[in-house]
Amino acid sequence: MRFSILGSALAAATCVAFPAIAAERATGVPEKPNFTRDVAPILYTHCLECHRAGEAGPMSLQTFEEARPWAKSIKEKVSTRKMPPWFADPNHGKFSNDARLTDAELQTLVAWVDAGAPKGNPKDMPELPKFAEGWRMGEPDFIVDLPEVKVPADGGDYFPDLNFTADVPDGKWIRALEVRPGNRAVAHHVVIFMNGMSGMAGGGMSNFNVLGVWSVGTEPNVYPEGMGRRLPKGQRLMANMHYHPNGTAATDQTRIGLYYGEGELKHEVQAALAGSFSLRVPAGEPNHEETSSWYVDRDIKIISMFPHMHWRGKDMKMTAAYPDGKQDVLLNVPGYDFNWQLFYYPTDGIALPAGSRVDVLAHYDNSANNPNNPDPTRDVFFGTATTDEMLFGIFEYVYDNEKAEAMTPEQKLAQFASSFPAGEAYETSLAFGGQKIPSILHLPKQGDGQWLILFGGSQFALPLEHLSWKGDSCEADLVLRFGRFGGSAIMKATVDADGKLTGTLMSDGATPFIIPGFEGKLYTK
Repeated sequence: MRFSILGSALAAATCVAFPAIAAERATGVPEKPNFTRDVAPILYTHCLECHRAGEAGPMSLQTFEEARPWAKSIKEKVSTRKMPPWFADPNHGKFSNDARLTDAELQTLVAWVDAGAPKGNPKDMPELPKFAEGWRMGEPDFIVDLPEVKVPADGGDYFPDLNFTADVPDGKWIRALEVRPGNRAVAHHVVIFMNGMSGMAGGGMSNFNVLGVWSVGTEPNVYPEGMGRRLPKGQRLMANMHYHPNGTAATDQTRIGLYYGEGELKHEVQAALAGSFSLRVPAGEPNHEETSSWYVDRDIKIISMFPHMHWRGKDMKMTAAYPDGKQDVLLNVPGYDFNWQLFYYPTDGIALPAGSRVDVLAHYDNSANNPNNPDPTRDVFFGTATTDEMLFGIFEYVYDNEKAEAMTPEQKLAQFASSFPAGEAYETSLAFGGQKIPSILHLPKQGDGQWLILFGGSQFALPLEHLSWKGDSCEADLVLRFGRFGGSAIMKATVDADGKLTGTLMSDGATPFIIPGFEGKLYTK
């Protein structure tokens, strides 16, 4: 009896004395978290890269004394998932650079603030992480010094574009790239574009490159083993810079470090985009939609994705449409933020067979309710200025078999046509400059279509807006706009009982267009 009473008393005491241990084991969240034991390790892992002296974060979080005044702000930023910056929908895809806090980490920070943000025992304080001084990947093989930029003390964000050449020696290929701003107190992001964009008249293009990106907290760009880039001799590049004036006039000189790969380049990384140079966002429109597509002509594996819009961008979704009709959302960014330029690296890459299509769907807020909108009273078109807009769903990929024989234009178009539902794609031929240019007309019975043209090795996806059918005849506006320049033509076509298509193109002014007529036939597998 005495043993039973003693055992019961001990059990009760255990339950009373160790509820915090039981709760922590169940949730991973301490019942009474403090800074030194529980909070500092989280901040050191996820935040100190930016939030320390001399870096771009607006405050340092290295010590309790530095972090304590910001406790309520920390709770608000992590609770809303605004920090650490990460914008991919967790329901679609897994990414190797996912910066999100775990649920337990987030709840620990919130519980610490709710408990009054106690300090804890100084002996529990972890050792400060050691951050690399200079180049994080060691001394580069080739360094490009960008021109010096003078950043004003005050005013809005500053976005200069810097053009330069990287004369990489013949026979060398790039396995990694690191961007190192000279003044991180004002530098926010750098996007390095390969110049010489092609396919600029319409939509998706096959010859467009983003070579590298740096933003606050971004790791160096490192390609998977055996993959890399070649830079042709004399290749022109452009760095789009973003600076935050901070009250003091500053100077920055950013450097770009290139690291050479060794041995044979097994897979040359390509870059492409589904995008539009003909977009128009009407004044005052709070949820304007734009779409574009890119067509896969050979088996590929996507290794990165990079959504890009400007101040009015709201959201972007990239979806794969497979030849068998199945669709997968590759990346969904429901709350796009131009301040954060992020690559998303799929953990295992994404295999897309030939005949697939990458569709991009994006929305824009050009209303006065958008606090970032420079001017809600004007229509906005494609342009390189941040006050203009862009629709770029950019991705990097490699071919499964780089030695496979290249497809003919006709074979490519057959692959593209097969990505549309049966009865909606027409094989057409355009007479232009003495040449026969193969193309595919996508003419759905409902919704807008597009005219897919192959020319000069690039894909042109020209939008067909306001598409309508009356019996066997249809009419649509063919958009031929580049930025604010250009306009549209009126396309009219008729399909006979055998699937033969005949059509005309007329300018808006009812004057014969440069390609007055065309013919085609219904695509069948």
